[in-house]
Amino acid sequence: GTKVCNMASYNLRIIAADKEFFTGKCVSLIIPAFDGQKEILAHHEDMVIAVDGGMMRYKPEDSDEWIQAVVGQGFVQILNNRVVLLVETVERPEDIDIARAEAAKARAEEQLRQKQSIQEYYHSSASLARAMARLKVADRNLRV
Repeated sequence: GTKVCNMASYNLRIIAADKEFFTGKCVSLIIPAFDGQKEILAHHEDMVIAVDGGMMRYKPEDSDEWIQAVVGQGFVQILNNRVVLLVETVERPEDIDIARAEAAKARAEEQLRQKQSIQEYYHSSASLARAMARLKVADRNLRV
């Protein structure tokens, strides 16, 4: 097959609100646009494309591997064979998995707490019902 280095590359910068994610040469960038995925190759015409939140991937010049990341909304600017992807957030899937796992754990703990408080509520209302029943019985016995 053709070697990756034969493919024309371009300068790509991926910038999020809180960090610069990638700067370097790449051969392809695939972004989630509002009307489907768009691939940006070298010498793409100059334009600005709105980016929707979702999975984006790019292929660095010196790599056979696609690098994936999840991006928030933003836009891509293509100008003179330079591409800047400017988004709210950008995260590697493995970082998201960790964050998602931690959020799921927190949710599970919260649900457990709620379940316990519901059980406590039922337990105390059952105790209250029993106490009321005993009072009624005691009340009847007193009247006799």
